[in-house]
Amino acid sequence: MAKPDLVSEVFSALRLRGELYFRAELGDGIAVRVPQERRRIRFHLVLQGQCRIGLEGGAPPVLLSEGDIALVPNGAAQIVGADDGAQVVALDDAIRAGALQDGVLRGGSGPAKARLLCGFCRFDESLDHPVTAVLPGIIHLRQGDLGAEPWIAAALRLLSLEAALDGQGSRAVLTRLIEIVVIQAARRLGANGDADGFIAALNDRALQAALQAMHAAPERDWTVSALAREAGMSRARFADRFAASLGLPPIEYLTRWRLMKARSLLADTGLSIDDVAERCGYASLPSFTRRFKAQFGIGPGSFRRQLRAAAE
Repeated sequence: MAKPDLVSEVFSALRLRGELYFRAELGDGIAVRVPQERRRIRFHLVLQGQCRIGLEGGAPPVLLSEGDIALVPNGAAQIVGADDGAQVVALDDAIRAGALQDGVLRGGSGPAKARLLCGFCRFDESLDHPVTAVLPGIIHLRQGDLGAEPWIAAALRLLSLEAALDGQGSRAVLTRLIEIVVIQAARRLGANGDADGFIAALNDRALQAALQAMHAAPERDWTVSALAREAGMSRARFADRFAASLGLPPIEYLTRWRLMKARSLLADTGLSIDDVAERCGYASLPSFTRRFKAQFGIGPGSFRRQLRAAAE
């Protein structure tokens, strides 16, 4: 049996969805403050020129050049501008003042120094997974640094080309490309040793083996000892290493994954609730219902009916 693709499984269960805000054309003397928002990965793609982006109260801003993209994974407030030291204007205030016209946010004096495509990726608000907990404040992907990683460079290039085309279907293509870039960026952090938590654990052969076992068979009656055997470690050493890397004990991670998987199956399949419970390791339907409701504040049946009503 093929090994589970853990990164794809997790992002699929999180229901990653790309959205576009607007295009921006920024000149001299202005920077825009984008407010804090929970559970969104903001992005700013430079289509032309240069701009700076920084987190409010955080490290010095980073400089983005044409073709670069900045991802802000944790929804933090951020300041974007083409002119260092410019007057900062809140995004809502700029919009109320009429800066947003025909999908383009314009500000500053003189010709535009930076043309941007701005948007975000959202997750299912009720889900929580270690993959999102320890990403850096800003992920900056520079076209010039991606020579050895043509798959990411190609995605960014296609993103820029599609944004410039701005034709029929562009919005759908752009949102899906953004989702691809976000997943590639997370994968790249792990490959380069720049990530902690879940992404870093995938580069640890022992922890990866245990995670793959859980994801491949969430219905099994796993114990810490059984998972330690999958990892080829003693029980105590495995439990300590897992908790130190992922920030939660193995069985708690397993419980979260089972419930994420259940939520995904309820949303995306026609399986009965009994079948969903069984596939996610719950032999008793009442036990599954209680655990699901405790985690999400709604029972599995009501959750499914709510989704269907929204779709209709």
